[in-house]
Amino acid sequence: MTVELWVAILAGTLALAAPLVFAGIGEGFVERAGRINLGIEGMMIMGALAGVWGASLGGPLLGLVAGVAVGLLMAVAMNLVIYRLHANEIVVGLGVTMLGLGLSTYLFQLWVPSGQTNVTVATVPRTGLGPLADIPVIGPVLFAQSPLVYLAALLLVVAWAVMRFTRFGLAVRAVGTDPASAALRGVRVERTGASALLIGGALAGLGGAVITIGTIGSFTPDITAGRGYIALAIVIMGRSRPVGIALGALLFAFLQSFALLSQSTALTLPSEVYQSIPYLVTLVVLVITSRRQLRRLYRSTKVSPS
Repeated sequence: MTVELWVAILAGTLALAAPLVFAGIGEGFVERAGRINLGIEGMMIMGALAGVWGASLGGPLLGLVAGVAVGLLMAVAMNLVIYRLHANEIVVGLGVTMLGLGLSTYLFQLWVPSGQTNVTVATVPRTGLGPLADIPVIGPVLFAQSPLVYLAALLLVVAWAVMRFTRFGLAVRAVGTDPASAALRGVRVERTGASALLIGGALAGLGGAVITIGTIGSFTPDITAGRGYIALAIVIMGRSRPVGIALGALLFAFLQSFALLSQSTALTLPSEVYQSIPYLVTLVVLVITSRRQLRRLYRSTKVSPS
């Protein structure tokens, strides 16, 4: 494999990691608040469709806003069903995923009937950071990316700071650790959990829009290809911490980028083998991480006084 190919793989890694970082950071807030959003896949694919639709009307920026709005709207609906109708959030989350997958396909077929040419829109252009982009090897990888990649990196820092230094972050961590004690200290448990879910929904919708507006410029059914579930997996692997989420997203994105570009090399394996590598490795890492976390939990329970 040539140096140029490795540069392309690494540059593709950052671009492919961006949607996972957005969705993963959102889910990180949800899980740190002691909740779980299994509807993230449905929110991402609806955000992907809304992104293309918005971009077709007013450009990429409107597409990103539309993606955020759709994810936020679905999170509001989840909050109403869970808190007002007292439905199980696991069942609601799975329902949102199935709704998003089905509704996005239906709306897309209404917009672009079978036999018509698919709608393509302008994507967010890559931005070269001046002379830095001309540095050999490092320049094309780090300094000639889409602004969405830099936005994802900025979001990681902001999420870390919010969780560590703000009153809201302290409330989220308190609610997720011990909701009863948090309530006694004056934290509004239900409102904090609902706010975390709204953040998770908005960022999941943005992550979906980044898939279409960031690189592809069009929508097809099932375009998210399970990235919502991958986002859930990397949040578990990263223990809901921004740094862990970033590392998990980079691992999956690297394997995906490697799989995409390795098909053009002399490694003549079936394309299905390349496509399965990221998911297989992610599953193995998830199992190992979960076993370590369970072992650590067992040891802490064993030594703690009864």
